[in-house]
Formats: sequence, structure tokens, C-alpha cells
Amino acid sequence: MIEVRNLSVGYGGAAVLSGVTMSLTPGKVTALLGPNGCGKSTLLKTVLGLQPKLGGDILVDGTPSGQITPRQLAQKVTYLAQSRNTPNISARRMVLHGRFPYLSYPRRYGREDYEMVEKALQWADAAAFADRSMEELSGGQRQKVYLAMALAQDTRTILMDEPTTFLDVAHQLDVMATARRLAGEGKAVLMVLHDLCLALRWADETAVLAEGKLLFQGAPEEAFEAGVLDRAFGVRLARVMTEGGWQYYYG
Repeated sequence: MIEVRNLSVGYGGAAVLSGVTMSLTPGKVTALLGPNGCGKSTLLKTVLGLQPKLGGDILVDGTPSGQITPRQLAQKVTYLAQSRNTPNISARRMVLHGRFPYLSYPRRYGREDYEMVEKALQWADAAAFADRSMEELSGGQRQKVYLAMALAQDTRTILMDEPTTFLDVAHQLDVMATARRLAGEGKAVLMVLHDLCLALRWADETAVLAEGKLLFQGAPEEAFEAGVLDRAFGVRLARVMTEGGWQYYYG
């Protein structure tokens, strides 16, 4: 579980976000929402120690992040980055990289590692092209492989920065269903999303960043009723009740 308390993040001493206090709940999918440039990716990178915090505290399973080694953190938190290099290796070998935090030197994979990789490939709908080179795959196929790599890391907390990028609508829904399935296994899942309607339909919680701070954290229905998304994005959201629950759209 990750908790941040009065956290300030930014670059060169200039804060992008200040006073952020929030927590990720095991068993729930949290959608991190906000306009471009509001600090969503910066917040994730700071939590992961990829850039220094400007103030506040970060706790991982109750332990201050400064007391946790990078390897220990990688065994607790998975990070699916927004942009990644594309090495000339097979998709299956790429997914194996997700097992690195559990290997000692020299890196030798065991049966459990290979079994987890195959399971992750199936989860991410990437098994069909597992033996193809990453360089041969389309953007959407690569995204599925990176998702499989994140799943293969098998941590209790998963941070995903725009995981639906490059995916068509059907596969975006597959990613959201996978996130819900992972939450059903007791994992805490945080997803940076730009599609508000997708987020409100599938997430258990929403966290809205804007105006240099965390405006709201709570249920999607509460975010809608409070008008916080209209305020943050300058749009008008509407909804209609269907047999499957609330369906949101831009009014």
C-alpha cells in the first residue's frame, strides 16, 4: 500500500503539485485524472523515487520510501511507464524483464518465473505474438507486451501511466477489465487515464489533480456530483442510468 502525506513534487525546486495527501487502497482501481501538464506522471515518478520529492512523506507498506532499496521497492510496486525503449528482443524475453527484482546475480530464471510470464502474456492478450521481435510489433501490440511485463512483476501495488495508449476501444476495455481483475485479487491499482468516461465507468475511486493540488479523491459518482471534473477539465459531463450502471458522456 502506498500513502503520500503533504507531498510536493516538481522540477528544479519549482513545485508542480503541493500538499498532496492520498492513499491507494488494496482491492481497488484508482483513476488518476487531470489536464495535461498537471503533474500526474511527475507524481508517479516521485513516488517511485525516479525523481526527488520537494517535501512531504511517501510510505510504502508503512515504511518511509527512503528506507527501501530500489530492489525492495520493485518487489512491492510495479510501474508501467508512459514511454519506453523498444529493444530488438522477443516479446516473451521483454516480459521476462518483469522478473528481474526477484533474481540474484547472475540472473537465472526458474520455473516460477517462466510460469508467471506465460500467465501475464495470457492476461494481456499478448501470447499470440510472444515469439516475435518487439521491433516488428505495432504500437498496440507493444503496449500489450509492456502490460504483460508489468503483470509479470507480480506486486501488490501497480502504477500504470496511460496504459490504454495506442489501443483500440475493445482492447482499452480489456485493459480496464484486467485492472479490475487484479484489484479483485487484492492488489492496489492506480491508472493515469485521459478518457474520463472510461475512468468513471470502470474505476472504484478517482483522484483529480488540477490547479497545483489534489482537488478530490473518492468514488466516481461523488466526483461527478461535485462537479470537480467539469471544473478541472473545463468540460460538461452528463450521465444516464443503464442496466449496466451509470454511463457517462460529454454533454
